[in-house]
Amino acid sequence: MAIILIEEVLTGLDEAKASLEQALTILDVLVDELSPKLGEALRAELEHTLRRPLQDHLAVLEHLQIRVDARAA
Repeated sequence: MAIILIEEVLTGLDEAKASLEQALTILDVLVDELSPKLGEALRAELEHTLRRPLQDHLAVLEHLQIRVDARAA
């Protein structure tokens, strides 16, 4: 039973990680396609308010995934 639960947790972490990676990819594309008229200030703001927090959440998920994998071994 515990093995099934750990597998479910890992699957959920994989799905959450994939969603965050997709969000980062989409954000990168949108930022790359921004008109130069909008300026670097908007790019910097998007980096600060969206991209960095998404990367931080991704790092936490990866760390959690490593810990769950270690407990499963």
